[in-house]
Amino acid sequence: MKTAKRFFRTVYFSFIFTITISQLLFSQGQSGKLSGTVIDAQTNEPLPGVNVVLEGTTLGAATNFDGRFFILNIPPGIYNVTASMVGYAKSVEKEVEVFIDRTTELDFKLQDASVQIEQVVVVAKRPPVVKDRTSTYSHIDDRQISVAPLEGIRGALDLNSGFQRSEKGDFLVRGSGSYEVNFQINGIEQTNSNTNAPATFGTDKANNSWKYDVNPLGVKQLQLITGGFSAEYGNAQAGVVKVVLKDGAPKITGEFRVEYRPSGQYHYGPYLYDHSNFEWKKWGDLENWMAQKDNIIKELKLDLRYDWLKNTNPDLYEQVVNREIEWAHELWVKNHEPGDENVLGVYDYRQYDYARYLFGFGGPLGKDPNLLKFYISGEYKRNPTRLPTPEKVQVTQNYILNLTYQPVPEHKLRFMTSYQSYYGGIWSGSTDIRWSGLAFTPPGVSTKYLVTIDPVREEQTIAQTLNWIYTIDTESFAELTLTHQQERYEIPFKYLAGYGLEVDRADSLNDPSGTVLREGSWWEKDYFRAPFSFSTNYYQDSRTENFGLKLDYTNQLTFNQLIKSGVQINYWDMINNGVNSSFQANTFVARNGFADYYKAYPISIGAYIQNRMEYSGMITNIGLRAEIYNFQTQVPVDPYDILYPGTDGPYKFGNPLTKDSETKFILLPRIGVSFPIGESTAFRIQYGHFASLPIFSEALSRRTWVGWQGIGNANLDHKKTINYEFGLQQQIDDNHRLDLVLYYNDRVSQIGTINIASTTGFKNQRPILGVGSTPLYFYSSYANNAFGSTIGFEVTFETFTTAEWSYRLSYSLSQTTSGNYGPSAKYPDNSRTTALRNYTNEFLAGWDRTHNFRALLQYFTGEDEGLSILGFKPFENSVISMTYSVQSGVPFTYVTEFDLQDVVFNRRYPLESSVDLNFVKNIQIESYKIILGIRVMNLFENKWITPMTSDDLALWIEQGVTMMDPGNDPERFSYLVAPYRAYSNIPRQVFFTLGIGF
Repeated sequence: MKTAKRFFRTVYFSFIFTITISQLLFSQGQSGKLSGTVIDAQTNEPLPGVNVVLEGTTLGAATNFDGRFFILNIPPGIYNVTASMVGYAKSVEKEVEVFIDRTTELDFKLQDASVQIEQVVVVAKRPPVVKDRTSTYSHIDDRQISVAPLEGIRGALDLNSGFQRSEKGDFLVRGSGSYEVNFQINGIEQTNSNTNAPATFGTDKANNSWKYDVNPLGVKQLQLITGGFSAEYGNAQAGVVKVVLKDGAPKITGEFRVEYRPSGQYHYGPYLYDHSNFEWKKWGDLENWMAQKDNIIKELKLDLRYDWLKNTNPDLYEQVVNREIEWAHELWVKNHEPGDENVLGVYDYRQYDYARYLFGFGGPLGKDPNLLKFYISGEYKRNPTRLPTPEKVQVTQNYILNLTYQPVPEHKLRFMTSYQSYYGGIWSGSTDIRWSGLAFTPPGVSTKYLVTIDPVREEQTIAQTLNWIYTIDTESFAELTLTHQQERYEIPFKYLAGYGLEVDRADSLNDPSGTVLREGSWWEKDYFRAPFSFSTNYYQDSRTENFGLKLDYTNQLTFNQLIKSGVQINYWDMINNGVNSSFQANTFVARNGFADYYKAYPISIGAYIQNRMEYSGMITNIGLRAEIYNFQTQVPVDPYDILYPGTDGPYKFGNPLTKDSETKFILLPRIGVSFPIGESTAFRIQYGHFASLPIFSEALSRRTWVGWQGIGNANLDHKKTINYEFGLQQQIDDNHRLDLVLYYNDRVSQIGTINIASTTGFKNQRPILGVGSTPLYFYSSYANNAFGSTIGFEVTFETFTTAEWSYRLSYSLSQTTSGNYGPSAKYPDNSRTTALRNYTNEFLAGWDRTHNFRALLQYFTGEDEGLSILGFKPFENSVISMTYSVQSGVPFTYVTEFDLQDVVFNRRYPLESSVDLNFVKNIQIESYKIILGIRVMNLFENKWITPMTSDDLALWIEQGVTMMDPGNDPERFSYLVAPYRAYSNIPRQVFFTLGIGF
């Protein structure tokens, strides 16, 4: 009750605060603006009262006394724009592109009707430079997305050199950490409330970015902002991704596609269960068992069980021993041979093919094409894992319905509902081999003969959005958006077969009906995990309800000045219950396992005001953003003596008193200025403060292990970055543009870990003595004690028209550093903390990639175009698209005996490059089109070295030996159990596409 009152009180005051700032508020940049001038073609005098209309819409405006006009709140897309006036011939500008959060300039020259009666039709051209660009971004439209060699929208992010992927599949922008990107679909932020693996304090699960893969058939336009985004965007330090969905055309249109990849082995190196592997050479043949008869007799206890027979009938005893060994060998083979009947989950992972089904269609509902429109898109993808995993095939689904209702021109209602789900492992799903299954090997032993030990997670998000746009007049409009998202993240415990339970342990004498061979040297436990566990390793039940409200407004005060302001409120109701290592572990009773349980009701509020001024020689974006949040949970009064209710913890229970978490507030000024010089050059400068919330696990996690092992910090401050940027656009010729950017990101306040000495920390460690010889045990927590920076230079060379050839080359040169300051541990008496207070360090970041290059090349052919062979043109109505990427490898530390000490990240792994190719052909049959395509990923089979542990690293540097090579030690651990990990990326893949459109 107290929490509910606090929430509604906060919402009320936030609303009053918003009304005070502005009467209504502005939209989150999901629309564009059209402006220009209409003049008389003969006299060059401005024409007032000219009607400028976007065909097929209710959007339009009339020119003022200076012949100038503007049209606000235009959904991004391609339009035909008409200008008409009595006494003048109508003029039509075709294929005018409107972009997200940009002003498109369009001028008309009208001919006197007495001179020209027929209308004038002109095809619009893209401007050579974007004059109003005050930040760094790139646009990708639906035409480019649909034919690029991409698997989904996530692949489009890889086209920008400012974006990189981590080994787990998360996105980093200009050297940032993970989760610093604000990813929006139709203006709604896509959040992931639980990024952790169950009860694994500070350890993320793989593939947390799965929600970003929206069906590309439903996408109208995509914008990637990597620097200098305006004040309307919050909860992001590094970048913003804006996805605008299709909302239905004036007539029914649609498309359905099927994509298929044959089954096969999609990792480098030998097949994991090949009989040439050392374990099969040692135990696969019965002769080898017989050669070790004396040892096996003892391990199977045959000498004890048949002792009476050995002394009375040696020949019969020998027959019995041989029979028992044959039985054990047969069962060993059954436990190790891949197959559907293998109780340990061993299977042939090469047998599954890839399939992806996509659809998207929409149009009007009723006779009026502008009254009620819909668009529905969906995707179902079955993606086999590269390595053996318990899920075998990962299944991703997303379905989105958009409804647009406009009963009168002043009012537009949009309703969006979506369903997203993911079925896969917690340690698999990334394109990096380290997070594709069989995680933590090396240095840990392999689980390839106990595949079932890791769990399968099911994640689901159901969302609804209601959006109301009210056009107050031609100069202003308001927008109200209500959202609800429901997240579910579940991992059930599952029973495992193993020799730890009698019901499963096979014994020819006592339990011949068992399924798993008893314990023995044949399990090779130094290399492989033996089947002893009773259940899967993890359990998870996480549920989150998110409610959001946005009030938005824009007002074109004058032709040159646009005011934006807005507020956004997000409220979460979340519960998390996770267990690791033991199905009997929980928050209150410690038993050989870890547990993580919390409830919280976080609230976040953001408000901004922004002034955009557009003049012929200068465009400015000046804004101020305020952000406030509270995790609305209880925190300990005394962090050195926290209540621990478990039965197997330290010597005392701790202090039960708690208090409310603190409210955090921050102001973020931002300014961006563009200086156009003529039609072919534009400079820009940008300065801004950007901040993001701590991720929920950093604030709320509470992990037990015979005491507290980790406790989040709900009083963390915002993470903050200060960005400085200078850019230059330059037209090269009639079709090419160059964009240069120099930037510096100063991450002044980030989040790092800290150890806290407490009376109730986890006791499986040696205690230290506090005041009065009180034993103290450490637990881990988080603090704003980290920092970092990135300095970089980016170059983009691109075409700004797309008649036939279209290409974009993007290169980034940067260096990222990170560090910590202050004490690494805190103590109750503070004396030791004071002694360490001046500690600080800053090194090259472990995720730094100095060089990044991305290229997208596309060639379009239309009707009756392309190469002719005996009068036949096989490539007409087709597109060939190619991407090329190359980036620096990550840094690593390798010190010889001749090097200085304390050297960090002094070397770097080799360059990582790849070429992807896509060919799409459309065959038109009346009003239908047949779509044929072939997509080849990693065309030239480039290999990327996987980062290694220290032993393998030395061999690779000194001798050029990878984990796939025996070198001078054919019994080396990594070579025997994980040769497939030598290269991290996926070998060549070939996908086939068949579709139909109408």
